[in-house]
Amino acid sequence: MMAKVDQRLELATRGTVETLQISELQQLLEQKNNPRAYWGFECSGMMHLGFGLVCGDKIGQMLDAGFEFIVFLADWHSVINNKLGGDMQKIHKAGEYFKHCFTALGLTKERGRLEYKWASELAGSADYWERVIRVGKSTTAQRVMRALPIMGRELKATDTEAASLFYPCMQVADIFQMRLDVACAGIDQRKAHVLAREVGERLGWGKPICIHTPLLMGLAGISSVEAGSYDEDPKISQVIAAKMSKSRPETTS
Repeated sequence: MMAKVDQRLELATRGTVETLQISELQQLLEQKNNPRAYWGFECSGMMHLGFGLVCGDKIGQMLDAGFEFIVFLADWHSVINNKLGGDMQKIHKAGEYFKHCFTALGLTKERGRLEYKWASELAGSADYWERVIRVGKSTTAQRVMRALPIMGRELKATDTEAASLFYPCMQVADIFQMRLDVACAGIDQRKAHVLAREVGERLGWGKPICIHTPLLMGLAGISSVEAGSYDEDPKISQVIAAKMSKSRPETTS
């Protein structure tokens, strides 16, 4: 039996730091028994505590709340961000490893409507690239540059590869190409999600609801890292700089 709307809403927002917007999420749950949600992951490095304590837990709660959930294995995004040297074979191997890890966390089809999808599956469609271009044409280069911290890049970076500018446009296009109702991610992905809401409304595609979780601090702690310029808000910038990251093994357990 499907849980009541208030119970599903509590599950979907449990342990989060922000939802854009709670009222929209409640309305969605009133209208749909099985809304579509996702979380995108670059395929690099070993999984760490954050995947189980934050990502895995939240995905499980979304499944329990009746969502159809896509674990999005962002292989092309990983290439753009130079993960594993941009070697697609290694990136795919890491993605398969992620599947095993999520299964070990209890995220299975028996738990709910769970699906894995590769970014390269979307990239094979001309419709997808049309959507990426339409996203790019509906915003400015400056606005896209402001979203680059989603890649772990500092705002002041001057040696950014041109390919990096595709990344936020692709992330926005992913959401609409998969016809998602909800996008889940850590709070460091907020800029890309706000961009998706802005672009979606501008193009008449609708606005995705965005659920943001906290970032688990790396073992190095905040005091021992440089804050960097990942966000205009110095506090958020410092949190992003200090987060546990699979690309920086020294910060993980």
